[in-house]
Amino acid sequence: MPDSPKFALATFAVYAVVLYNVNSFLWKFVFVGFVVFRLLRTDFGKRALATLPRDLAGLKLLISVKSTIRRLFKRDRPIHEIFLDQVKAQPDKLAVIEVETGRQLTYRELNELANQYANLYVAEGYKMGDVVALFMENSIDFFAIWLGLSKIGVVSAFINSNLKLEPLAHSINVSKCKSCITNTSLLPMYQAAIEKKLISDDINVFLAGLKTDGRHRSLQQDLHLFNTTEPAPVDGLDFKSVLCYIYTSGTTGNPKPAVIKHFRYFWISMGSGKAFGIRPDDVVYITMPMYHSAAGIMGIGSLISFGTTAVIRKKFSASNFWKDCVKYNVTATQYIGEICRYLLAAKECPEEKQHKVRLMWGNGLRSQIWKEFVGRFGIKRIGELYGSTEGNSNIVNLDNHVGSCGFMPIYPHIGAFYPVRLIRVDRATGELMRDKNGLCVPCVPGETGEMVGVIKEKDALLKFEGYVSDGDTQKKIYRDVFKHGDKVFASGDILHWDELGYLYFVDRCGDTFRWKGENVSTTEVEGILQPVMDVEDATVYGVTVGQMEGRAGMAGIVVKEGTNVEHFLADITKRLTENLATYAIPVFIRLCKEVDRTGTFKLKKTDLQKEGFDLTQCKGDPIYYWSAADKSYQPLTEKMQKDIDSGAYNRI
Repeated sequence: MPDSPKFALATFAVYAVVLYNVNSFLWKFVFVGFVVFRLLRTDFGKRALATLPRDLAGLKLLISVKSTIRRLFKRDRPIHEIFLDQVKAQPDKLAVIEVETGRQLTYRELNELANQYANLYVAEGYKMGDVVALFMENSIDFFAIWLGLSKIGVVSAFINSNLKLEPLAHSINVSKCKSCITNTSLLPMYQAAIEKKLISDDINVFLAGLKTDGRHRSLQQDLHLFNTTEPAPVDGLDFKSVLCYIYTSGTTGNPKPAVIKHFRYFWISMGSGKAFGIRPDDVVYITMPMYHSAAGIMGIGSLISFGTTAVIRKKFSASNFWKDCVKYNVTATQYIGEICRYLLAAKECPEEKQHKVRLMWGNGLRSQIWKEFVGRFGIKRIGELYGSTEGNSNIVNLDNHVGSCGFMPIYPHIGAFYPVRLIRVDRATGELMRDKNGLCVPCVPGETGEMVGVIKEKDALLKFEGYVSDGDTQKKIYRDVFKHGDKVFASGDILHWDELGYLYFVDRCGDTFRWKGENVSTTEVEGILQPVMDVEDATVYGVTVGQMEGRAGMAGIVVKEGTNVEHFLADITKRLTENLATYAIPVFIRLCKEVDRTGTFKLKKTDLQKEGFDLTQCKGDPIYYWSAADKSYQPLTEKMQKDIDSGAYNRI
């Protein structure tokens, strides 16, 4: 008790009362010294003093970010006008470089390209509130198109370029778009969904690029017909207007479009950039997909917020990463845990010591490889962060603390002014733990719980904008949490809060897990498996694999009696590869002979997850692993299990 923060603060309060009644200045000085000395002898006092510089830095950042965003709220300009400030300040500065093509544009040229796209769509009759889906790979045009559309109030839906058939169709359909822009390389996937009548052929399809198949319009071929001047201002278009939809996987099985308004886009890009010291002279290397918020907001958004130069690569390449960094004088780049692991696994090259990268920021760098990664590649600063596309609160690691994704001050009753909290949950069921009054139980330092963000409707920065579907929005809100009548955003993520206030990502709760930097919805994969004739029941879950980041997908399947296993595996392989992105294909399949079920006759996912792909724990059930090289499922042997766990075999 004497070392608890509440006891320390209560003691301080008593001392303060005594101090107030002491008249002598000398005695006041002596007494203050005694109080400080006494508090610093407590465990809490020592911890509070140790974390004070970090907490003050966090407070300074918070004040800076909020003052900037509130100043822009008063000006109430849409984001393209903020970008125009950069264009006017440095029209001839190099803005973007496309690695594969060598294409380069200055700020003036990039803005003129965006204007041409805007004027083209004005001529097509598009107006404020219309939606255009962008089913595209990383490119200069991806950014120029949505920036141009934002100038006329048209909303862009960022579609995951890995999606196929049902998930792709759902993403297109739920956006209610009037047209879709895609690349020639992705057109076959779109066409396959149309042929199966999953997408209406009434949606206009445009091609970004000069190539055309003779059936679809090529936008770039027509761009020269439209002038480069700014389109006419749109009434009602402001800082609070909807800018785009960015999709996030959830527990309902299909990607959900999160609503991103102009101010939220700028807030995320500016806030993360300020946290980690992004500067106008930085060259930012973008290798992650621009349909995600990491590259699509924090990466390319640095042009809008800070006036940087962006180097865009279509897809991440471990063998070319450091070569590109040296060639283009990159100073800052993003990562996810998988990227860091791939870079460490790659052969050494001279460029990994010759680069000028001072900052890498992102999420998922495991504490086990943090020091090795920084030491090998000489990165001065790692900017680990935690946040979600749709969430109303985010955290950042400001002081390079190994393994941490952010922090919360350790002072009691921090929730009165700090919007991020942890609450206790039952790890086995995912259910919230509530007290006798029906309120949630807040975590204290040293505990683990689900991160939530306090929702305040009158504060635009703490308001939860949600998804296009109101039903999806309501599922992410907890009520009666800290007091009756309040609301919080439910992140669905479990974090640990240590004694110094640092936060560490532990796991995802519910029906979503993360693999190869992507969120995988278990119900989406189950929805692909369950219609198969020979499947009696199926459940999907994530399992840990050695030291690899995230969780690998595993499907526990009960097949009908008499099923030919060889034919069955061939059938589901075809179905899975046709319908799912590569990261969503289950890495392991367990054919369950005897299964435990819940009271509602569902397979007990928790038990299956604990047993994982350990052959000694799986009651003799045959297990198959996904061979990415062969694109087929192969029987798991004891030797292969050990090779996968140790990392000797990593082609999964």
